[in-house]
This record gives sequence, structure tokens and C-alpha cells, in this order.
Amino acid sequence: MKKISVALRKPLFGAALLCCLSEFAQAEVYTAPSASTPTPAKETQTVQPSATAPLSAPSLKSAEELGEPPVTWNDTYIGYRYGRDFHYPGVPDKVTQNIGYLTTTGGFRFGTYAFNVDYLVSDDANPEAGGPSSGGAQEVYSVGRVELSAGKILGRSVGYGFVRDFGVTAGYEFGTKNDAFAQRARMFVFGPTIEFSVPHGFWNVTAGLRTESNHNGISGVDVRFDTAWHVESSWLFPFRLGPLPFIFRGFASVTGPKGKDGFGVETQTEFLTRMSLLADLGSFAGHPRTVYAGVGYEYWHHMYGTPTSAAVSTITSVPMLMAEIHF
Repeated sequence: MKKISVALRKPLFGAALLCCLSEFAQAEVYTAPSASTPTPAKETQTVQPSATAPLSAPSLKSAEELGEPPVTWNDTYIGYRYGRDFHYPGVPDKVTQNIGYLTTTGGFRFGTYAFNVDYLVSDDANPEAGGPSSGGAQEVYSVGRVELSAGKILGRSVGYGFVRDFGVTAGYEFGTKNDAFAQRARMFVFGPTIEFSVPHGFWNVTAGLRTESNHNGISGVDVRFDTAWHVESSWLFPFRLGPLPFIFRGFASVTGPKGKDGFGVETQTEFLTRMSLLADLGSFAGHPRTVYAGVGYEYWHHMYGTPTSAAVSTITSVPMLMAEIHF
């Protein structure tokens, strides 16, 4: 019935192109990470001049000790994910996917940004438009978020208690896929953001609205969905197990009902989360925060908003193998 094969987020194989649900939803980072703790970033580059901040760029450690978070920083990396138990509405069999991605996150004078492009290749269980004999479908999916920080704009701390900062986030999601559904995903997100105070890393939550339009190649219609409420969160926490550094990173996203889809089915609330536990293998070779490898997990309920009563395979629960190289 619903052959909406739109890979949960297709990374960009090795480096082709760079965590939000609904008709697609794939982004390793939904909310731009807080500039005050860019844990995976290699080095801070610029610090906002102030009475206490040094004019030269401090290391991340010294910046945290001074209580002056880095203003300008960047972490860019290519990665690979592999899983064998992906599912898509209307596709009865489990799908194996090879996923490459390119991601860049960072901080600037007034806030933070996060952009990602995924390139996903399915096996023939999720075929190209010509059918299984044509091979597995390919999809490109891009996600971007920019957060404007109240603390950065005002030049002073606006946090209180367990809240470190407030902001406003705007973002997009664009995708295309060459299966029978032939998606042309276009989504925009806007809403206020809270950055929580955590000892290391970051944890952000954005609550707002999401618009979405798409193409349904099976029914031959373009669909403009109703504006829906939307909540998304992203996090990254570094820690050590003995001599080995790890990061626990992920995002979660909930999107409310958005009206009828291209088949005339009323959509339901959709939930998507992806998380990963990665070991800093580069630290053993004297190059910390450079090479990561580990495992990931993705769960997607009511995929694209499709209720379980309307189609098979509307729930995905899949473990993944992952690896990344950070520049």
C-alpha cells in the first residue's frame, strides 16, 4: 500500500554531500549543538573579546576552566552507517542499507549551526522505480539547523538554574529518492530552543512548528501537509571507560498529526530517534577526536505519520555499525 521508501536518513557515502519526521526525517543533528561545549570539535578558533576572555584562542579545556565558552568553532566529519533491519511503509521485507554522510557543526558570533547530507543505498528489497531488477533505491537527504543564541546576541549570560541559554532555531529538510514513491521532501522547522546546563557536552530542546510538502509518485499527487507541532532534541555527552574516550550522541523528534497524506490516510503522531555510542580510536594513535567507531540504534514509530492500520512496516527498530573521520 504505502511504498514510501524514504530511507530514514541517508548519509552521503564517504563524502559525497553533507538528525523531522513526517514523510522522511533524517538528521544526525536536529538542533544545532551549543557553542559553549563543542566537545567533538578539534580546536576552538576564536573567542569573543571581553574583560576576562583572552584575545588568543584558548584550548577547549582552558576555555571551560575560564568559564568563557568558545564563540567560533567547527567540527566537520564524514561517516558511514550500516544496518540490516530497516523498514518502510508498504515494503513488507526488511531492508539493508549502506549509508554515507557528511556533517558540519559549529558556532559563530550569534549562535550555532548544523548541516548534514546523507546518501543512502538500499538493497533490492527497497528497489528503484523500475523494480527489483533495477537494483536498490538511492536517496539523498539534507538537514540544516541554525540557532540564534540570546546569550551571544546580548553579550551576557541569560541562563538560570539548569538552563544555560535560550535561543530561536530555524531549519530545513530536503530529500529526494528514486524509488516508486519518488519523494521530493521539503520541510521547514521554526521554534524557541532551550540549552540545558550539563557538565560536559550539550543537550538542547526545540519546540515549535513544522511545515511539509512532498510528492507521491504512486498516487501521482503533490501533497502539502497541514502545519504540525514539532519537538526535537539533540545531545552529546563525552566520557571515558578506562583509557578509552567515548561519546554518546543522538537526537529525538516528535511531530504531531499533519492531515491526510497522498493516499488520503489521516496521519498520526510520529516519533523518531537515533543514537550512537562511539569510541575515540584516534586517541590511541596520538590523534584524539579524529577517528571514531562504534554502534548506533534507530527507532521510528508511525513512519512518515502513517498509522500501523494503514500499511505494513510503519515501525523500524534497527541496530547499526558506524564509523567517522573528523577533520
